[in-house]
Amino acid sequence: MQDIINVKKNQCKQCYSCVRNCPVDAVQINQGQASIIHSRCISCGKCVRSCPQNAKIVLDNKLQTLELLRNSSKVIACLAPSFIVSFFPHSYGRVIGALKKICFHQVWEVAVGAEVLSKQLEKLIEKNKDNIYLSTTCPAFVSLIEKHYPELIQYLTALASPMIATGRIIRDKFKDEDVKLVFIGPCIAKKAEALDPQFNNIINIALTFEEIKEIFNSHNIKLENIEEEEFDSPPSHTGRLFPLSIGFEKNLDLGSQFRYNQLETIYNERDCFQMIDVLSKNQIDVSLIDVLMCKGCIEGPKIDSDLNYYKKVNLINNYYEEKKQTAELSKKVDISSEIDLNRSFRNRRSIVSLPSNEEIKKILEFTFKYTEEDELNCGACGYSTCKNKAIAVFQGIAEADMCLPYLLVKKDRLNKEISERLKETSLLKDELETIIESSYDGIVVTDACGRILKSNKAWQRMIGCEKDCHQKDLRDMEMSEIIFPSATLLTLKEKRRISFIQDIINNKKGLATGTPIFDEEGSIERVITNVRDIDELNKLKKQIEETMRLEKYREKGTIKAEKYKYQSENIVANSLAMGKILQTASNVAPVDSTVLILGESGVGKEVLAKFIHKLSKRNNKPLISINCGAIPENLIESELFGYETGAFTGAQKSGKPGLIELTHKGTLFLDEVGEIPLNIQVKLLRVIQERRLIRLGGVTETNVDVRIIAATNRDLFKMVQEGNFRSDLYYRLNVIPIEIPPLRKRKADIIPLCYHFINKYNQKYGCNKGITIGVEEILKKYRWIGNVRELENVIERLVVTTKNDIIDEKNLPLYLIEDKYDIKDKITVDGIVPIKEALETIERRLLERAYEKYNNTYEMAKALGVNQSTVVRKLQKYIKNNALKHD
Repeated sequence: MQDIINVKKNQCKQCYSCVRNCPVDAVQINQGQASIIHSRCISCGKCVRSCPQNAKIVLDNKLQTLELLRNSSKVIACLAPSFIVSFFPHSYGRVIGALKKICFHQVWEVAVGAEVLSKQLEKLIEKNKDNIYLSTTCPAFVSLIEKHYPELIQYLTALASPMIATGRIIRDKFKDEDVKLVFIGPCIAKKAEALDPQFNNIINIALTFEEIKEIFNSHNIKLENIEEEEFDSPPSHTGRLFPLSIGFEKNLDLGSQFRYNQLETIYNERDCFQMIDVLSKNQIDVSLIDVLMCKGCIEGPKIDSDLNYYKKVNLINNYYEEKKQTAELSKKVDISSEIDLNRSFRNRRSIVSLPSNEEIKKILEFTFKYTEEDELNCGACGYSTCKNKAIAVFQGIAEADMCLPYLLVKKDRLNKEISERLKETSLLKDELETIIESSYDGIVVTDACGRILKSNKAWQRMIGCEKDCHQKDLRDMEMSEIIFPSATLLTLKEKRRISFIQDIINNKKGLATGTPIFDEEGSIERVITNVRDIDELNKLKKQIEETMRLEKYREKGTIKAEKYKYQSENIVANSLAMGKILQTASNVAPVDSTVLILGESGVGKEVLAKFIHKLSKRNNKPLISINCGAIPENLIESELFGYETGAFTGAQKSGKPGLIELTHKGTLFLDEVGEIPLNIQVKLLRVIQERRLIRLGGVTETNVDVRIIAATNRDLFKMVQEGNFRSDLYYRLNVIPIEIPPLRKRKADIIPLCYHFINKYNQKYGCNKGITIGVEEILKKYRWIGNVRELENVIERLVVTTKNDIIDEKNLPLYLIEDKYDIKDKITVDGIVPIKEALETIERRLLERAYEKYNNTYEMAKALGVNQSTVVRKLQKYIKNNALKHD
C-alpha cells in the first residue's frame, strides 16, 4: 500500500506541532527532522493541518485521475455530501457541470450509499439489540481500532463506509460495463481506505476537494461560467446530513427510546479515547456509538473552506431542505438485495517495546531530570509529559534534544564553557604575545601576500624600524634593501621551508628561516620567519662550549656521589617524587620511629624498607621480612610470637622463638600488614607499645628491641572505618607514612629503570641487549598496572626472547603497543587513505572504546557527545559488518 502522508525533506523546523497533535504517536523525530511511522499512522490528517511550515505531503492523485479520464470512457465521480461547503458560494449544479466538463461520465452522490447503509445497520441492530456497536463510517477511526486497539474489533459494525457502499451500488448497476470510480471528498483517510486490498479497486482513486479544484484550474474552468446540471444518482434525502456530527443519528429510524437512551455520538479525539478506555473496562451502557475523529466531515482536513463551523452547518441544512421535497417525490433508490455491503477487520497492531521504570529514569536523568519536580511537563517537545517523551526516546521515535528545558541548561553550560574557553584563549594570547616579544630572535608573521600581520621588537630593532610595522608590505622593504633578500618572499615563491644568511642593516648578517603554514587545500595562508643575529650566535656558541667543559667536571663528581649513595640499595630514582621519598626515608632511617609504607603492588615497598634499614643504626643486625598475607591464619600467631613446649599438637618439644624475637636489635618488616587477623592485632599492638611479648602457651614476658616498618597496598583508614582493622594499631603504625606513587605517575623513572634491568639481565644471561628510542616512547606511554615488578618482568622477557642485540618495536608484546587501558589515547590513521575510509576507521575505534568502557548506549552517547539514536545506528552499522566484537 502506498504511503498516504509524508514529510518534505529538510523543511521541518522542529516546532513539534505534528508530534503534539498526532493522537497515536505516529511521528518520528530523527536528527531534528519529522517523518511518519506508517505502521502507526491512521491518516487522520491532524499533522497536515497543524504543520505551520506546510511540510506534510498528502498522496497526490491528480495525474492518475487525468490519465484515467483520458483513457476510460466511463469514469463516474462519487461526490461526498460536504462538497456544498467546500465549493461555496457556487451551487451544487455548477459543481456537477464542471465535473462533466472534464469528462466525467456521471456524477453520483455518496449520500445515496449513506442512506442504504443506515437501513442495513437498522436491520443488524434489530437482530441483536443487546450488542454494543461502533460505527465504521469514519475510516480514521477504523484504522485507530485496527492498529492500536485490535481487542475492540469485536464491537465494530461489519459494514462498509458510505464511500465503499456507493461504489458497490454503482458497480452493481453497471456490472456488465467497464466503469472507473473516483471519490471526491474532504478526508485524507479515504485515500487509505480506497487502497485497502479487501475492497479490490471498488474505488479506483480517492481525491480531496483541494485536488479537484487544482484540476479545474489546470483546465481553466471557472465555476461561475459553468451551466448547472443534476446528479445522475437517485435523489438522496437524509444522507445529505451525513457531513454533520448528528448526520448518522438523523439517518437512523430505531425508535425514540433507543435513539435517546442508547445512541451516543462522539466527534472529537479526547472523547474518542475516553470512550475506548471505558469500553475496554466494560463500563459502558450505550448500545450504538457513532465515532468521528473530527467534528463531522464539514471539518475534514481537506475541506478547503474558510467558513466558520456554524456557517458550514447552516449550508448543509439548507442544501438538505432544498432537495428534501425532490427526494420525497422521487422514486427511492432501488438497491439489489444481493449487493454485499459488509466488510472485515484485521489486527494491524505494531508491537513496540516498553521501557522499565529504571530505563525511564536513566533517560530522564540524561536530560537533567532527577526528581519529579524536575519533570516540568511543559509540552514543548510535543509530548504531554516528560515520562511519555522518555518512552518515545526509548522506542527511537523521539530525541533527547527535543526537550527545551534540557537545551536551555545545555545552553547555559555551553555559554559558561565558551566564557571559560574565551578567558583561557585570552590568557594564551597574552602569554603568546609575551613569548614573542621576549624572544631573542626577530619574529615576523605575514599573510599569503607578504603583508606583515605581526612582528616583535627584536625584528623591528634588527631592521631599524622604530614604528609598528603592521600591514607593511615586505616587497617594498626588499626593494628598499632594508632586508635583502626577504626569507618570507622566497618562502612564498618556493612554497617550502627556507633557511639562509640574510643581510640586515649596519652590515650585520642574520640566519633567517621562513616557514610556510598551509591551509586544508594546500595553499599558503601564513609565513612565519625568524631571524637570528650571527654575531650573537657566535658569542652564544663560545658560552655553551665553556659551560659544557665545566659541566663535564661537575657530572663526574655527581655520578660518583649518586652511585655511592643509592647503588648499593638497588634503587633507581630519577623523578622528583621518588627523590622526595628517598630524602624522607634518609631522614627517618637513623631514628626508631615506626614507618608505614603505602602503595600499589609492585611499586617497591620492600626495597624502600631495606633502604631505610641499611641507613639505620641497626644495619649490622637482621632485617626480617614477614608477608602477613602469606602465612595461614592458624599459624601466624606462633610464627610471630613463638611458642613454649607443648603449646599445641605438633609443636617442637623445645619450643620455638617467634620472628619478632629473632629480630631483636634489628628491623622487622611487616609486609601486607592489612591482612593480620583482628585477634593477632591486639598482641602486635602490645609489642609496639611496650616492646614485650608472651610466647604462645607461655606465661613469662620477653623484652624485645625491634624497629617496626609496615607496608600495605590497602586503605587501612577505610578498613578502620569498616571495623576490619584496629584503630589503635593503625595510629601506632601510621607514625611516619610514606606513600610510593605508582610507576605511571612517575614516568621519569621508567627509562632509568629499564636500563637498570637491562644491565641486570645482560649480566645474568651473558647478553648485550639494548633498546631503540621508539621502544622507549612506547614503554613511557604504557600505564604499568603492575608497576616496577611488571616492568622488570617485561625487560627480562625481552632480553631472553629477542634474538638481535637491539630490541625494537616489533619485539614488544602486542598489548604494550595497543594499550587499551586509557580511553583517551590517540587514534591515528597510518598512510594515505581515502578520507571517508579514515573517518570510518576513527569512528569505529572510538565506538570500540566506548563500547568496552560503558554499560549502555546513553552513557556512550554522553561520552561521545552525540544523540543516543546515533550511537545505536552506528553500532548496528559496525556490528552488522562484524567490525565490532559483540555478544
